[in-house]
Amino acid sequence: MIKSYRLLGAILFVLICMAGTPVHAADTADRQYALTDHGRLQLQVPTLWKEELEQDRDRLFQTIVFTSKSGAPFGVVLTPLWPTEKDAPNPDREALQRLVQRAAEQVRLLAAEKTIEILEFEGTAGVGYYFSVTDPAPKPGDYKHMTQGILPVGVLLVPFTIYTNDGQQDIVTDALTMLKSASHSDGKVN
Repeated sequence: MIKSYRLLGAILFVLICMAGTPVHAADTADRQYALTDHGRLQLQVPTLWKEELEQDRDRLFQTIVFTSKSGAPFGVVLTPLWPTEKDAPNPDREALQRLVQRAAEQVRLLAAEKTIEILEFEGTAGVGYYFSVTDPAPKPGDYKHMTQGILPVGVLLVPFTIYTNDGQQDIVTDALTMLKSASHSDGKVN
């Protein structure tokens, strides 16, 4: 009888641990975004997100904006940039880290955080950097949290900004996972 209680206790312990551990893995779909005269950007995008592709007036760059199809609002903004000179190399890791550090310093005075940590993450196409900050007093309709960074993807540099509110850390995780999946091709969009 004691053995059966121990077994029941072990099963309950495992179930309690599983219930307390958030498991999040958004369903994704392979999406391709045509970049004006610069091939395509391919991403594994969460299926619960909708996107809009915005072209600047001078056709110098495009921006991909992801938002919620339903539920709490958020925003994920990517602006793939291509070299202005043929065969120009992407900045090295240290240069990318310095770019992100400068961006963090520009928002530090407005952020709740006194120290902003620059984090590294690795995608299939390269190593990128990002930081996260909190707006201590967001205005109505504004977002409370911002994560911003840059990732090299082939010949592209992909600056990104993720806007969320409390309780939306999964959005940040899903956006970084999507970015890690990024690839670039010079071919035509299927």
